[in-house]
Amino acid sequence: MSTTTSLSDAGSAPVGARSSSVTLSFPGRPPVQVNALWLRDNCPCQSCRIEATTEHRTLISQTPVDLIPVRLTNHDDGIRVDWGTHQSEYSAGWLDDVRSQAQRDLPLAQAWPQGFTPPRFGYADIMRDPDVELAFLDAFGSFGAAIATGTPTEPGSLEPFIDRWAPPHEVPFDRIHDVYVNPVGYNVAHTAEALPPHNDMASRIQPPSGQILHMLVNDATGGDTILVDGFAVVANLSEAHRALLASVPVAFRQFSTTSETWARSPLLRMDRNGNPVHLRYSNQLLQALDPLDLDTGPWYEAYHQLSTLLTDRSNQSHFRLNGGDLLMVYGHRVLHGRTEFSPASGERHLQDIYFEFDDVMNEAYRLRHLAGPAQRRNR
Repeated sequence: MSTTTSLSDAGSAPVGARSSSVTLSFPGRPPVQVNALWLRDNCPCQSCRIEATTEHRTLISQTPVDLIPVRLTNHDDGIRVDWGTHQSEYSAGWLDDVRSQAQRDLPLAQAWPQGFTPPRFGYADIMRDPDVELAFLDAFGSFGAAIATGTPTEPGSLEPFIDRWAPPHEVPFDRIHDVYVNPVGYNVAHTAEALPPHNDMASRIQPPSGQILHMLVNDATGGDTILVDGFAVVANLSEAHRALLASVPVAFRQFSTTSETWARSPLLRMDRNGNPVHLRYSNQLLQALDPLDLDTGPWYEAYHQLSTLLTDRSNQSHFRLNGGDLLMVYGHRVLHGRTEFSPASGERHLQDIYFEFDDVMNEAYRLRHLAGPAQRRNR
């Protein structure tokens, strides 16, 4: 059975439309009102979509901006919409699917409990048990940090680990960065000094969003790892200071004898709901602001509050990475640092590599919902 409603007179359409909306009434469902352009743009037919990939074929610019359907025909299993030059068919299941995809997001940041240290998972379990693997990735997504223990300690073994879920993000200096005391190293990480909380590569317009820190050997006294949840710190800034840090661009630079990186950007990027999505902070790499710029004084007050909160021990997680411990961090959220250590007391050698957070989270989604551990990403 079907019923048809003409919408040629848009003002009198009982089930249809105003000038910019269409009411869809699926059997057994309350009516829903949707934008007419949205409805046309999301037509699921093979003329409008490439079926194998679900990609758009049609361009929204080919559709009149004041589009109004001519008629709606209600079938037992859905609705046919006549647009005049095209016909589309929609089902309740289609609406559920597109809404589910529209609401998909990366994992929400979960607050760190009192005394937080990153959850630890055995390397062997991650590699052989799909449930443990997904639990590890879930912890990384939720807290921005997770540790694999008992990993191989051969140099370079961190690369095949991250390549399980995402390609490495190579930067100008090193594909894999060796961190040990090195008199000719190009940054302070190559000393035994304490490193304040920071995220790497602030000197790039778009810094890598993920980082692995793989401890190969740690026999030195000191050198504990420090983590800070940058998003939690941002929440404790005053509204005026958040606004300044999100609007005033500042420069960062890192260089070596063979490479140069420089970028200017605000320290903070927020979403439309006022939640932080990227905190950029590196005391080491920050370049001087123009002292005659009117924003410099107010910005420094905001920067002072941010730095005070980041270096407050009560906002930090301190723990030790031993040889074979591999720490994954979401670098746009979680800042890392270390305490001073004594190089004379024993060897300390760490390697790090970068990747993209969303690559890992999307692979976790694919493994959970679309594929399975036997169907790994193409390398």
